[in-house]
Amino acid sequence: MGMRNQTGFCSAGLLLILVVVGIIGGAGCNAHKARQEAGKSPDNASSASEPGAGQTGQQKSQPAEIDEPADWTPYISAEGKFSLRHPKNWARPTEPDLCTPGLFMAGADAKSVGQCASDNFGQIYVSSTEGRRLDEHKLATSNYPYQNITSRKATVDNIEGWRETGTAMGQTDAKFEMPGLPDGAKVAVYSFYAHGRTYVAQYTHRTGDPDVLRDFDLMVTKTLKFSK
Repeated sequence: MGMRNQTGFCSAGLLLILVVVGIIGGAGCNAHKARQEAGKSPDNASSASEPGAGQTGQQKSQPAEIDEPADWTPYISAEGKFSLRHPKNWARPTEPDLCTPGLFMAGADAKSVGQCASDNFGQIYVSSTEGRRLDEHKLATSNYPYQNITSRKATVDNIEGWRETGTAMGQTDAKFEMPGLPDGAKVAVYSFYAHGRTYVAQYTHRTGDPDVLRDFDLMVTKTLKFSK
């Protein structure tokens, strides 16, 4: 009887040990699996958060540069020795015969276009004069004050020139014989010297004018041509 009790006790103890070992082993497997999953998660999260993750090279490529629309209106100035194309909805002076020969003027609407035979060149103009006169059109050396002037090189029709921007300030002061632009008017001006002539293209944005600076830049950089 005593021997059988001891045997039963040993069997029960052995069974208990096997159960405990199984539990510990299962817990260890679960912990190892959890560590594996945790180790994968940061990599997956990092990959998913990167710009363009999972995209093909074609999807990440930059869009093609936009050229001027094909339906823009051509303009040729025999006197100014230049040609260009401009948006067909731009307004032109009502009396072009009174304009200085070789002067192109336009505006985003009828209110912003310049007036011929006056000092009002409006929102947009392109002109040329004989000789090298680039300094006369630089904002930094202008007779009228500008703020926040920027300047960078620009190449048009294989001719290198400059593009400047600035904001008019203090040009309506009484010290000027002829008042300039109102405060806050923004100006962008291109200047080039080609074939013995100075070419200037200027954009002026006054308060209330439609903003067509992008089209103006396209007109100059994509369509302006200089002729001899």
